[in-house]
Amino acid sequence: MHLAGIAFTQSAASEICITNFMNRKDLVIAPAGEAFLLLVVGLAGWLTHQPLVFASLGPTAYELIETPHRRSAQPYSIFIGHLTGVAAGYLALAMTAAWTAPTSSLNGVPLLRVLAVVIATALTVFGTILLRASQPAAISTSMLIAMGIMSAPRDAIVIVASVSIMIAVGEPLRRFRL
Repeated sequence: MHLAGIAFTQSAASEICITNFMNRKDLVIAPAGEAFLLLVVGLAGWLTHQPLVFASLGPTAYELIETPHRRSAQPYSIFIGHLTGVAAGYLALAMTAAWTAPTSSLNGVPLLRVLAVVIATALTVFGTILLRASQPAAISTSMLIAMGIMSAPRDAIVIVASVSIMIAVGEPLRRFRL
C-alpha cells in the first residue's frame, strides 16, 4: 500500500488501523473517565460544603486514565506524592515566613511567595524522588499552598480527602485501562 509516497506493508497498515481504533476509543473513554473522576470529587465537595476540587486534581485524573501504566498513576505515588507536596508547601511557608504575605493574585506575586514556591517545588521533587513516589501534580499542590491559595491548616485535610476520593474511585478505572 502506498500513502503519500510511502510504502506500507500489510502489517504496518493493520497496526495503523488498530492504533486509529484505539485512538477513537480513547476519544470517548479518556475524557469521560477524567470528567467522571472530577465529577465525583466535585459532588463530594458540594455535599460536604468543602472546596474538594482544586487545580492539581486535573493532572492526577489525567494520569489515572491516560497513563495508567506509569508509576506516577499508582495509588502509592498519588497519595504520598500529594502528601509530600502538602508538607513541602507548609514547610516552605515556614522557612520563608510567607504565612502572612499577600496571596498571589492578578495584581502580582509577592517576592516572599515566589521564594516559597521555589522552595516548595524543590522540596516536593526531592521528597517524591526520595520516597519513590513520583507524582508531577504534587508540585501543583505544593504551589497552591506556597502561593497562599490553599494555605489554611484545614486545607491540608481537604487536599488529603480529595486525593483519597480520587484514588478510591480512580484506581478501578486505572486497572480497567491497563
